[in-house]
Amino acid sequence: MTVAAAALAVALTGCSMDVEYPSVIDASQFDPTRDAATLSLSAQSNLYRAIHALVPASAYWSQEAWVGAVRQETNDIGRRIATAGNPDINSTMWSPLQRAIATNEETTEILAAGSNAASDVNLARAYMNSGFAMVLLAEHFCQGAFLVGPPLTPAQVFDSAAVRFTKAVTVGAAAAAAGTAEGTKVVNASNVGLARALLGKKEFGPAATAAALVPAAFVYNAVTVDDPSNRALGNGVFNTDQIAVVLVPDAYRALNDPRVPWRDAGRNAQDTQFRYYQNLKYPGWATPIRIASGLEASYILAEAKLQTGDPAPALTLITARRTAGGQGPFTGTGTDAILAELMNQRARDFWLEAKHTGDFNRNPAATPFVGAAGTPFYKPTQGNFGAATCLPVPLAEVDANPNFPKS
Repeated sequence: MTVAAAALAVALTGCSMDVEYPSVIDASQFDPTRDAATLSLSAQSNLYRAIHALVPASAYWSQEAWVGAVRQETNDIGRRIATAGNPDINSTMWSPLQRAIATNEETTEILAAGSNAASDVNLARAYMNSGFAMVLLAEHFCQGAFLVGPPLTPAQVFDSAAVRFTKAVTVGAAAAAAGTAEGTKVVNASNVGLARALLGKKEFGPAATAAALVPAAFVYNAVTVDDPSNRALGNGVFNTDQIAVVLVPDAYRALNDPRVPWRDAGRNAQDTQFRYYQNLKYPGWATPIRIASGLEASYILAEAKLQTGDPAPALTLITARRTAGGQGPFTGTGTDAILAELMNQRARDFWLEAKHTGDFNRNPAATPFVGAAGTPFYKPTQGNFGAATCLPVPLAEVDANPNFPKS
């Protein structure tokens, strides 16, 4: 069975970008024109599941969350000393992202041959979702690879994502012009993704240009469902949180910021070393996870402009976001201070959205709340924080991929 055929057997969540109801089709009866939406939405569901798995693991790595688990492999990720042999890197980060990339890539290959490909919103959706999976791969891993291909640098992965987002914008705009409303959603989300990929490469001018196209109120979520018969459709962060292993760190609790909601759950964490301070950003199975937004585009534009000598957008955004967080006026001056404050506000707004690791790799000196290399880990018996900033490609990929050099 091909990747695309396998994707057809995946439970789906609806019939648009905001999908809710499960549906499957028989791979043997698949018709690429009639069943294009099912194929595209199946691949989209793989992106959603990858994000559900990635958020807690990414939070451990960047100290958006403390590890409350007993499992040593999870603690190693929290300390940033994880090696390629750590199975959690593959199961919670690499493998889910690879499945999202593979299924969306094969979807684009199939649908691009269709008679209506130039304006097919299903094709545009798949280009977009492949792009988001690639951006997440580039932001988290020291190297990337797609479909058993050769090792790629993060910059090359960002380039690949940018190509997908550009295609999504073109096809999505044509779909919108033909009367398909979702085409506009794809265009807006893809412009956020394109800006994010370009910012990752520090191509500040093009990043600002793409970000400026996104409406302020736009949001693209990974939609979730409270279905007791299929919890895979629910919020994966909430699911992980049921065993008291995703803890709100001291630094985030001390912010007293409504963008970082939490509670004392009245018990200790799984490892009994800490109180179980539970996040309330994802309080239930049906709580969506934000993938892209006009707010993120505003942050990208502000950072890109700041890095090219124009602090005005950053200062305007900082003022607005400090007001949202109940903080007083910002009084810092100079690029370094403004960037640090911008990243501080960004950390609050996008807490537990798998964006903080990318921020840390892009602006290590300015990104707050990340344990410095060589300083004590919050579980002292474990040792100190490691110096790694990105994750190694797991051995499962290295061993299975003939294009990866073997040590």
